[in-house]
Amino acid sequence: RTTEFSVDNMNGLFNTLSNNAGEYADNTGNSIMPNGATAVLAVGVYKCSDGTCSRYDTMLWTEGLHGEVKCEEEDASCILNGEQTRGGMSVSGTGAGTLLLRALTLEEGEDLHGGGVNIRNGAIVTIELCVFSNCRATGRYGGGAIWVQNSGTTVNTYGTSFNDNTAASGNGADIYRSSY
Repeated sequence: RTTEFSVDNMNGLFNTLSNNAGEYADNTGNSIMPNGATAVLAVGVYKCSDGTCSRYDTMLWTEGLHGEVKCEEEDASCILNGEQTRGGMSVSGTGAGTLLLRALTLEEGEDLHGGGVNIRNGAIVTIELCVFSNCRATGRYGGGAIWVQNSGTTVNTYGTSFNDNTAASGNGADIYRSSY
């Protein structure tokens, strides 16, 4: 049986998922879910102006974390809104497993690359039934909605829609894989 963590506000989401112990360790949540667990989000909008975020350019930052992050409903009515100032998530590696993002909307995310999700360092990520809307990459690499870095990184998307995402570089308004 999988351990589930219920989340209903931005502070709870940050504290459950943001586990970066590197350069920005002072921005680490205080009750990180263990690998293999599930974070279940209540229907609603999650944004930094309503709570704690990982850092100035990213709402949530996971490192070596695998498990599941999903909306309690299957209609993507759990919304991570970057407010056109931050990317939605940064996923650095997933350790021995896969990180599943399910039935989430990432909207108005903005970052140098991967305005919705920035995925790198050998991460294995599955994205199901999600919506990426009005996300923007402002840097030279691209990936308005999703930026994938490094050859060992794997991303699979199923039943996911992409609406009005852009990349200033012209590289991948929705998805861009970079060797950088």
